Amino acid sequence: MTELVIVDCDATHARALSKSLGNLQPTLNIRTASTAAEAMELLQSRKVDLLLSELRATQPDGFELLEWALRQCTDTAIFAMSTANSEQLATRVAALGAVECFTKPVDPRLALQRFADLLSQSIRGQLQNVSLASLLQVLEMEQKTCRLSVESEDRQGTLVVRRGALVHAQCGDLSGQPAAVAIVAWTNAKIAISGHRGFEAPTIQQSLGFIVMEAMRLQDEAARGVRGTSEHSASAWPPPRRTWRPSAIPKESDRPPALGSPAKATGDSALPSGAQLLAVVDAETGTVLRHVAAQGCQLDELARMAAQVLRHELKALGLCDEPEGLEELVLSTTSRCDVIRPLGAREFALLVFAPEETNLVMARFELQQFIARMARADGDLADAREH
Repeated sequence: MTELVIVDCDATHARALSKSLGNLQPTLNIRTASTAAEAMELLQSRKVDLLLSELRATQPDGFELLEWALRQCTDTAIFAMSTANSEQLATRVAALGAVECFTKPVDPRLALQRFADLLSQSIRGQLQNVSLASLLQVLEMEQKTCRLSVESEDRQGTLVVRRGALVHAQCGDLSGQPAAVAIVAWTNAKIAISGHRGFEAPTIQQSLGFIVMEAMRLQDEAARGVRGTSEHSASAWPPPRRTWRPSAIPKESDRPPALGSPAKATGDSALPSGAQLLAVVDAETGTVLRHVAAQGCQLDELARMAAQVLRHELKALGLCDEPEGLEELVLSTTSRCDVIRPLGAREFALLVFAPEETNLVMARFELQQFIARMARADGDLADAREH
């Protein structure tokens, strides 16, 4: 059962709202309180998933309750409601950051939708020996909100993710971006995932990609230090794990051959480590429309074969009366992995990479980034043609 506490000095409105929400969503266990003090007792005595509290500009205890709950009940999703719509009230609500305010009388269907949206952003669990960089990129794609408590050897740190963005990090005396880089660089980490509803101001302004790149640079420097001190020693095992990341300075051999429009790569002059090909391909003919490829890559042949595989799979789904369509194909051997992702009915994206140098999660992330860059480039080209 999902626990909801409604705080409202108007008992009639509280009962009516509680009844409406309960009828629409029977899995809600709803309790009501008429004062901030009564609500605090409920929040301290049980695990509460949702808090919906009344706010009045003339009564400060409502704001005090929300500020207290944001600090003390980080696993609770917090909402407010008010009959007033004053600029003063809006400013104070905005200052709380994590709180959304409904107008009274509250529409129960709208409230349930917003409750579900916010609860779905949060995840919980424990992971061990998982790449923290990979996990953060998955959280970014899924737009999750959570707190990560990270342990590695005798070190401990905290990362806060809000709607997919890494907004805060703390590690010993380090805070913000330096702490985030240090934590992401840790290896063999044990990660505890919990909910987070805090309203701290963000301390990290750089993108997740920048944080991951800096962390990988630290890992590389540490690995070079180990190899330098034990170059001829058996203690150098296990070898440093190769990582999936764009090259800081692309080598000339990594640059795609110059091709005429439209197959010329746009905005991409280097491949991620381990990748042989990133491309957008015509699904019917197998013609390459956009690409970045390593020198010597059999670009056209790989694209044609991928198009054939996609057509055969779509035909098989039709024979099986599969209504959902096809989201992605993954073809894997010990030395190569192909990811084929349809882009509408006429095109698909293709990524070919070496599985020993990366993992499928990171490969999918890079493929999504490539698709987004190509879409932006096409949009810019269309705008230029209009003008």
